[in-house]
Amino acid sequence: MPTKKQILSALEHTKRPAVRITPEPDKTPGPTDSKFGGDYCLPAGADAPEMEFLAQINFAQLPRLESFPQKGLLQFFLCTEEEAFEGFLEDDSAWRPDSGFFQVRWYPEVPADSPVYPNAVPEARWAMDKVTGGMKFSPAEEIATLALGEEGFFFDLGFEDAITPLTQVFMEKKRGYDLSDCGDTDQFCRDFGNWGFQLGGHPALRQAEFRLDDEAFQAYTVLLFQYDLTVPDPEDPMDLEKDTFCFFIKPEDLNACRFDDILMVHHNCY
Repeated sequence: MPTKKQILSALEHTKRPAVRITPEPDKTPGPTDSKFGGDYCLPAGADAPEMEFLAQINFAQLPRLESFPQKGLLQFFLCTEEEAFEGFLEDDSAWRPDSGFFQVRWYPEVPADSPVYPNAVPEARWAMDKVTGGMKFSPAEEIATLALGEEGFFFDLGFEDAITPLTQVFMEKKRGYDLSDCGDTDQFCRDFGNWGFQLGGHPALRQAEFRLDDEAFQAYTVLLFQYDLTVPDPEDPMDLEKDTFCFFIKPEDLNACRFDDILMVHHNCY
């Protein structure tokens, strides 16, 4: 029964830099500011996507994050029509842009006087929470995501070797997480799940690493952006019925600021 301190120490070698994002619903961001939902920036000559606007990141407003751009505007759109929901349930849990489920748009130069464009939210929409407002950024370092599956512990892609030091820690007879207790298990998932909105770092998982389902998916090793609605709530601290969207990119594409080949993974406990 290891303590949180012991687990963090055992997985120190898996740390990755990240920028965590806290929604600021009471803040009214400008058209080119980093933001969730609402109206968004649409540079002159660009066509509006027929999808709901999720978020945009103005990299000039971020703390420095290794390999990520230092300027430019990145936007995320999702098809949230109720009929599309059936596709998410029936199809695989990982998609590329040609699936028609999402779009990622990149503008290397942010127009100073860009007008706002109204967000298209369908009337028949998924039963998904809506996040709007500004963003607050915090630099962070995260250890690999640690989750529980049917066969025990598992980690996100590329960090499977962490199972050895973790197993050794769990063999020590000390007071800490007792995974035979539901309360301790829930706390364990909260503490090591890497939940929330973020750039970089490690993705939140539940009971699978979907990138292992297809060999081609394993090239997408960098978490570009995580749009996660399971952010702990004092009244419901671990609501796994909520949606998590992870947008992954190949490291060589991120270094070259190419955002046309993205892998989106969606997970939820239905």
